[in-house]
Amino acid sequence: MFLVASIALSFVAQEPPAEPEGSLFYRDGLWAEGREGLSRVRLKGRWMHDWGDLDPNWRDNPAELDQTRRLRLLLQGEWSPQLAFKTQGEFKGGDPSLLEWWLDWRTPARPAVRFGHFREPFGLDARTSSAHLTFVERASPTQALTFGRNRGVEVHRSGVPFSWEAGVFRESVGMADEGLLNNKAITGRVIWLPLRDVEGEEVLHFGLSATYRDTQADGIRLSADPEVHLARNGVDTGLVAADSTSGLALEGAWQRKALTMQAELLFANLVRADGADAALRGGYLQASRILTGERRSYRDSTHSMGRLPVAQPTLGGGGPGAWELGVRYSQTDLRDGYVDGGVMDNLTLGLTWHLNSDTRWMVNHVQTSSDGDRAGLLLIRLHSGF
Repeated sequence: MFLVASIALSFVAQEPPAEPEGSLFYRDGLWAEGREGLSRVRLKGRWMHDWGDLDPNWRDNPAELDQTRRLRLLLQGEWSPQLAFKTQGEFKGGDPSLLEWWLDWRTPARPAVRFGHFREPFGLDARTSSAHLTFVERASPTQALTFGRNRGVEVHRSGVPFSWEAGVFRESVGMADEGLLNNKAITGRVIWLPLRDVEGEEVLHFGLSATYRDTQADGIRLSADPEVHLARNGVDTGLVAADSTSGLALEGAWQRKALTMQAELLFANLVRADGADAALRGGYLQASRILTGERRSYRDSTHSMGRLPVAQPTLGGGGPGAWELGVRYSQTDLRDGYVDGGVMDNLTLGLTWHLNSDTRWMVNHVQTSSDGDRAGLLLIRLHSGF
């Protein structure tokens, strides 16, 4: 059944024509434009299914050997040059839920204002879309020490070489990524691009993110799996009391033609009402090479690595597709002071066959170690979209 579905979705996701014609066209999604292009909307979807070969002691659910990781539809566009919108639904598990929505008001002379339920501006890996990840999952430190989507208001401005975004947020409840109800946060991110050539062949990216969170109402829980979603958590603080939580992320990325390198250091400091504190940390370093010579795009909207345009697609072109090799090392340390969430190290090797820009097979092998418990985990993902 999954094979038939993958073939069907793969052919839906064939390469678009170079130039759109008329008011309805396909280009990284299905687009419809109003008169003179003043309003436009894009419909996109993605389906990700995972198969795992895991030691039974590491399975999150012993009976679950495969899983639909994501099944989403996204509607995004502009009502006018000043007003943009996005909404994204999650259909995994048979229960549809609203994952994300926002409205963006843009004026040329002032910073843009966004409100809704969206990702906080914190970290590079966290701001990279799941449709554009080099590996099957985000790094474990990203899972544990960043804060996902929440309700809030944000002000942001993009420029060269500096961009920034900052906002106030409240932890969400009742959404697909349900969190804690009463915690509040101030979060911001600054991005510097000291190098970005006109043709996009070389990009050098640095970023700094910070957050301060009032967590006294509900406390906080930090956890991460070993970069395999079918696996149980390798580190987990459980729900711990914290009067406040502050976080910091230092990020860097360098891309030169087919080679991309990326690294982050992440920190969180939890302070209890009696003055006790815990300094938690994590980081990762990853590198990837497109063996067939393509290069990833850089997304100005999220200041992260983006889509990989496949020069000779297998689907819709009969070519070899694009082949990518990647390696990543990560460490997540959630043990300090009154918090004992464990320490986990992961080494991930990845091979990805991009059949076209929207469809790929990913194979990741993760060698994980969590407080002396070691295992080798194998995960295969089919990612198909339109």
